[in-house]
Amino acid sequence: MNHTFSPYAELGVRPDVTLQELKQAYRQAVMRYHPDSGVGAANSLKFHAVTEAYKELRAIVDQSPRERDTKHQHSSLRKKNQFLDGEQPIDPQTLELGVPALQQLLCESDNSHVRQVAAVALFLKKEASLTRELLAIAKQPAMPSLRMAILSAMHTGPHKKVVPILLAVACEGDLETAAIAIQQLERIDASLRGKILFKLRMAHLSLWERTKRVFDPDLLLITQYSQLGDQLCQRGLLSQEQLQIALVLQKKFPLLLGQILRQLNYVQPHELRSVLNNTSRS
Repeated sequence: MNHTFSPYAELGVRPDVTLQELKQAYRQAVMRYHPDSGVGAANSLKFHAVTEAYKELRAIVDQSPRERDTKHQHSSLRKKNQFLDGEQPIDPQTLELGVPALQQLLCESDNSHVRQVAAVALFLKKEASLTRELLAIAKQPAMPSLRMAILSAMHTGPHKKVVPILLAVACEGDLETAAIAIQQLERIDASLRGKILFKLRMAHLSLWERTKRVFDPDLLLITQYSQLGDQLCQRGLLSQEQLQIALVLQKKFPLLLGQILRQLNYVQPHELRSVLNNTSRS
């Protein structure tokens, strides 16, 4: 091992660094050096070094009395927030927390809903620099748990900045991430479904289909026969636009239509079972 290795120097922190400062320094280093990062200069060796430095310093900082007191102070809030329903207002005590405390909940909690609540509260602070940091993390796949929490809270952010990012995320990556982005766009404004559908078609349809759009826009419609989709639409459980979004995603992800509809939260399991049972009997 290199004896000149200094974890403090690698992350650019002081010996009396707090846990929050340490995590912030590590997040910035990850965004700068991660091999898949679109920000800064990717450097796998440097990324490995800062990761080792973070692990070493985290073990030291976690033992300090100051951090033990901080964890105890927020434990009751973490327990309270984990029972909040996603559609309910954020608990007033959570909104009163300062930015460092909310960032700590976002980074430390092992409960996905607590992370989402913290991200919502951070967006509601309406601080420009903080919003920019959250949006920058939302663009990066390097920190999946943080990214998912922030994506799930983005409907509370500034719409002019949030919508383009969510539209881009909806067209990339895995189905779970795309579905979260689509749900947040629909929460912002259901009329955005037309724009979502257009972006998904341009991302996932073939070059021939995109070229033909110039001459015949109707060719962009997915004409794939779907008895399940037709039945859901006839029952008023699904709109034609929602069905089209699901069918375009099905071209990208080779799953059953019902699985994609559930991932998008367009239908409930009992609704699917009812339609499927009727279809199998006919």
